[in-house]
Amino acid sequence: MAAALNLKLLAVNFLCIFPFLIFLSEAKIASYIHEDDSLVQSSFCHDTILSFLPPPYRRQKGFACSQPWGSYFQDGDNVTTIVLSKDKFLGWIGIGFSKDGGMVGSSAVVGWTGGVKNIDNDKEEVEPGIAKFLLEGKNIESVTSFKGELNFTDTPPFVIWNNNSFYMGFQAKFDAPLGQQYMILAIGSDQPTLTPHSKEPSDRLVRLTKHTDQAVMQVDFSSGHNSRVKRHRDLKASHGAMGLIAWGVLLPFGAIIPRYFKHHDPQWFYLHISIQIVGFLLGLATVLVGTILYSGLDSNRTPRLKIHRPIGSLAFFLSILQVMALILRPDKASKWRKYWNLYHHWAGRLALFLGGLNIVIGIWVAEAGSSWKITYGFFVTFILLTVAVLEASLGLGRSKKADASPVFGSN
Repeated sequence: MAAALNLKLLAVNFLCIFPFLIFLSEAKIASYIHEDDSLVQSSFCHDTILSFLPPPYRRQKGFACSQPWGSYFQDGDNVTTIVLSKDKFLGWIGIGFSKDGGMVGSSAVVGWTGGVKNIDNDKEEVEPGIAKFLLEGKNIESVTSFKGELNFTDTPPFVIWNNNSFYMGFQAKFDAPLGQQYMILAIGSDQPTLTPHSKEPSDRLVRLTKHTDQAVMQVDFSSGHNSRVKRHRDLKASHGAMGLIAWGVLLPFGAIIPRYFKHHDPQWFYLHISIQIVGFLLGLATVLVGTILYSGLDSNRTPRLKIHRPIGSLAFFLSILQVMALILRPDKASKWRKYWNLYHHWAGRLALFLGGLNIVIGIWVAEAGSSWKITYGFFVTFILLTVAVLEASLGLGRSKKADASPVFGSN
């Protein structure tokens, strides 16, 4: 009785501090997302004039220093000038204009430093260069050079080395002034592959190597202020991994324990509660990360989120009801116990069903690779096999008890 009372007091205390935990966790995650990214830097933020750059890329009045990605200037003719730089770097830097924050369908500009590239045990000297790209898909074969919707002006783009720093810049003309614009930034540590039979890099098709780092940003070109950075590259994977572990592993296994291990009383109860609370807290972290990710996307341009988000919210709401069940749990002798059992069991089953369904939808929304599908498929298969074995064992145990009962009652 004392243990049950302590458990209820623990649950009450947890629910009292629950809103504070949400606020504190969301603030911590938000601070992580908005911290500066070190992919590239802008020397315009430090130097008054970069005289070694070709005009009009030198520092001029109106250029906005926009750490951490670069500097830009937008004139009255809808022409935008962008300069990027990175210290002590070999490889390529790419910046893309995206309609919805995603890679597919974006138009980009990529500059590469030049250097030695190993191809089939042979070394090739790659000259520095810059080119437009169309990102038609997420694999390397779908990134096509000298295509895209960006229109360069008559001022040629440039790449240049100066004092161990790599600089690249370009001018693009748009139909209207840029306002809020999603930008994709990526870097690769290897030189691109250029097709042979041409002396000038600008005349050769370019095959990029896979990026080693990336970031998604939302830049306000109209204000001239620093860009508002959204770090999605790791957070998106963390959201999926935490959701998969919480709703695909911990909570289902926690729900298995009461059905098959009640003969280990009271150990089954405390193990059940412990696993479910850990799963709930991990689900809470999943929701917080998802909320921050959603705030950086245009939901009208990402219609799949209109399915994923409400299902996740409903599943999490049902999980809160399951935590509240600790407080509402009546004694076994209470007449309300059967109603509590119905509430606890069916709310839990519905939450697990929605959580599992939302994992599948999340993989679809994120266009995740086969590794995510295989991993979740493995967990689902393992859980179903475990349930099948335990259910067969439970049925066998009941059968033995029935066989051991006397056929006729004794006097």
